[in-house]
Amino acid sequence: MARFTMLDGATTIGGTKLLFEAGASPESARLLFDFGLNYATMGTYFEEFLTPRTSAGLTDYLTTGLLPKLGFYRSDLTTLLQKMQPELAAQLTDPGHVDACFITHAHVDHTGSISFLDETIPLYATPVTAAVLRAIQETQFSTGPENGVTKFILRPNLGANQKGRRDLVDLDFPMKPPDSQTTAFPVGPSVPVEFPGCCQVTAYPVDHSVPGACAYLIEYDGGKLVYTGDLRFHGRMGRVTADTIARLAALHPDALLIEGTNLRGDDAFAAREPAFHRSSQFWSEQEVEGEALKEVHRAHGLVIADFGMKDLDRLMTFQSVAKKTGRKLAILPRDAYIVRLAQEAGYQDGCPEESKINLQDPGVVLYIKRGGSGTYDTEDIEKDWARSTILRFAGWAPDSFDVAGKREKVGQLLDGSCPRVVRAAEVTAHQSDYLLSLGYWDIQELCDLHPSEGSLYIHSSAEAFSEEMSWDQKRLAEWLSLTGMDSVHIHASGHARPEDLFRIVEQLAPRRVYPIHTEHPEQYAEKFKDIVSLLRYGQTVLLDQ
Repeated sequence: MARFTMLDGATTIGGTKLLFEAGASPESARLLFDFGLNYATMGTYFEEFLTPRTSAGLTDYLTTGLLPKLGFYRSDLTTLLQKMQPELAAQLTDPGHVDACFITHAHVDHTGSISFLDETIPLYATPVTAAVLRAIQETQFSTGPENGVTKFILRPNLGANQKGRRDLVDLDFPMKPPDSQTTAFPVGPSVPVEFPGCCQVTAYPVDHSVPGACAYLIEYDGGKLVYTGDLRFHGRMGRVTADTIARLAALHPDALLIEGTNLRGDDAFAAREPAFHRSSQFWSEQEVEGEALKEVHRAHGLVIADFGMKDLDRLMTFQSVAKKTGRKLAILPRDAYIVRLAQEAGYQDGCPEESKINLQDPGVVLYIKRGGSGTYDTEDIEKDWARSTILRFAGWAPDSFDVAGKREKVGQLLDGSCPRVVRAAEVTAHQSDYLLSLGYWDIQELCDLHPSEGSLYIHSSAEAFSEEMSWDQKRLAEWLSLTGMDSVHIHASGHARPEDLFRIVEQLAPRRVYPIHTEHPEQYAEKFKDIVSLLRYGQTVLLDQ
């Protein structure tokens, strides 16, 4: 009989780790779905300067419950654990051979523990998710495991930083099916991936606050299980989610694993004192754009927009706002690189040109921060992806230069003479001409930017939902007060509204519902009564045939 085990993430927002087994025999397929970092557990034991010892391999993660005590981890980590912590190593139980790990989307709470998995386990993701993961991996300065999806440092690390690798397979999506009612690509299911024991997995695209997200249909001998991943209907690609739910409903799934992020109780952290002068929460990206447009029209100094670097739909929103207000949108090289790789993988294919992020638009420029030298020196731009991105914005083809040639050309672009590659000095001198995309971790740039009177900071990410996030926002508020900037919070959630979540259950009409990725799963039980089963950490559920 098929079954699944909720290894983590049943009653927390994130940290999702799901093990599906098609049967009890050793030959039956065993599949992981997501293997994320649990922020709640991480925050219980660790903080910014008290972090797990990556040099100790699995030890801190297993001891604190950040990883389940199962024997499907990398060979180098397992060997190190057996040598240094044999008692802990003996506690790991063998789950049997794991055939694959399927990723729903590129957020750390769904991917941040993948680095620990056995390197022989292949990863599957949509082409856009795979592209975003590769881009993040290349552009991050942190060597922490949360970013090491396909590349990781072998342990013990004796100074050589020797790297290991794993396979990340792009799921195959056929061309747009003839019955599709939406112009976005991809729509409709992927080509199924088949496994032993009459088991196959099919991806269905959904809208979320990161491109490339998907739900999964798991078909096994005697039944069908749907795992929604994270999804919404109110984003720019909400019609893709509606298309997917309609298709899945026609297949009459037996069981449903469904997220519930926006099921909030009376203890919602967001009710506490906000850190910004004004705040507006919306349920559509169009409303976010409309409110941001009003705010930017009123600002007569520099405008800074702070949003998640993977939220490309929000980047599209601020590109539109910048264009409509006569400003240039300045983005970091990292952001431009993520956009390019996502678009090459199919993000926004089939969308009207006016609805796409256009990196060739002269109104989109690169903002270069000072590097390790404290200046704008070409040696500060060490990575090829960064050099190539700068060259592309200057209109040059990176492939036409060797390494030395790239270094020389980039050096020529860091003096402020190129209109599409700007520094703090250029922005400071013409503040009302720019809408600058910077995040919380870039806030020191304000010391170089010297925002003038009438400048505006737009925070366009989720509200604080933990003590640590509240402290970050209070710290941000101090920075904004120091520089005299006005501030506003404008956001639309990356997750479905409660009524939309309930509508999914009604439309799919499964025999069993299993809420996950939520702090309030009981709200599903209150609404749908006996068909809902509330899960516990580590619980195994037999799927009826």
